[in-house]
Amino acid sequence: MIPHYGDKYDAPALYDPADSIVRDGTGLPDVPPGVVLGFRESLGETVRERADPIDPHPDRRLSYYRLSELVAYCPVETVGVGAPVAAVAAEKAIAAGATAVVVLEGCAAVQPEIPPDAVLVPTRAVRDEGVSYHYVPPEETVEATPALDDALVESFAGAGTETRRGPTWTTGALFRETVPEAEYYKERGFVSVDMESAAVWAVGQYRGADAATVHHVDDYLAPDEWLDPDERDATLADRLDPTVDALEAYVE
Repeated sequence: MIPHYGDKYDAPALYDPADSIVRDGTGLPDVPPGVVLGFRESLGETVRERADPIDPHPDRRLSYYRLSELVAYCPVETVGVGAPVAAVAAEKAIAAGATAVVVLEGCAAVQPEIPPDAVLVPTRAVRDEGVSYHYVPPEETVEATPALDDALVESFAGAGTETRRGPTWTTGALFRETVPEAEYYKERGFVSVDMESAAVWAVGQYRGADAATVHHVDDYLAPDEWLDPDERDATLADRLDPTVDALEAYVE
């Protein structure tokens, strides 16, 4: 079981995320209330072409780019991917002032009938990683913030994009996603599999911040259903503006 220690949820932590930011740079960056966490280099490049960095400092490991007065973007892929890195990014964003955090990333769709250009907005997560258990007890459910999910669905609907809701499977074992597991989650209506959502949502629940995920379909959870890039009209970068619009409306 994780955590091995037992009931740790009310115990003080050795390190504070705000202190770690100060050690990395010259102080807390002026982060707006909405933050998008990205995990793809191509998306980070798109953001850097259109946005200025917030309080840049060469020693700060995680940077922020101001997309609007209310929303910033953090290119998490500059330090890594997966649940541990995502949780650290969420912690630091919240410590710097974020009240709502949205993960924007690719995923594997679990249901084969989901169109390749649909956007998936997961609702709850199976916690098949280790980080979330240090924030939320094993018997509790880790969920996206429903009102933030609603705002995202409304924004994408306004942009003419089909959305699907449902649970997601968060796992840190990319090459141990097995055939029976894929069938199990397919039969139970799961929409996606990823590596970060459960961890980020657990941080949000623990810190009192809102959190959600927008999933762009990269592939399907079956080798014989993998996507050819020509089968898609939308890219992950196309998901950015509706995500920002939803966050702006939500935190305003």
